[in-house]
Amino acid sequence: MFTGIIEEKGRISKIIPGKAHSIHIQSNLENRQGDSIAIQGICLTVTNVGEKEFVVEAMRQTERITTLSGWRVGDYVNLERALKIGDRIGGHILLGHVDELSTCIRIKTNEYFFRIAPKSRKYLIPKGSIAIDGVSLTVASISKNIFSVSLIPYTLKTTTLGNLKTGSFVNIEYDYLAKILTDRMA
Repeated sequence: MFTGIIEEKGRISKIIPGKAHSIHIQSNLENRQGDSIAIQGICLTVTNVGEKEFVVEAMRQTERITTLSGWRVGDYVNLERALKIGDRIGGHILLGHVDELSTCIRIKTNEYFFRIAPKSRKYLIPKGSIAIDGVSLTVASISKNIFSVSLIPYTLKTTTLGNLKTGSFVNIEYDYLAKILTDRMA
């Protein structure tokens, strides 16, 4: 489990394609082999640790349903280690299971607009939580299958969301509680 509070922007140093892609990330975070880590909101397992670097592996299915297929050497990625029992929860509960890809369709000052699948609209709650590329955010507005979030300068500086442009793809994870309640009421 994660909270959506990004600890660091890591940098992809190597990608080795295969049945399971091997992705090397430069990072100052302390990781151990077997740890879960959210990278751009995707829960992955640390398979190897080096000095100021760690390695994760991702299956082709993960590549198909997330932004992973667009990752390149040199790209920065949002990193968050798994929540420890007793830690403060500064964001909201996240599983690191991406629900869908979304597209940034407009940027107006500090408000960023995204289009989602019409069937997912039911998971959006006014002023509710949503994760974009692993970052815990608050829904600012909703209109049909378009929603917006407002990003403060700190978030733009300390996460990869500062690099978003119109047309950028992002990983979306809807609030887990909203998904449970909505699906049970249907």
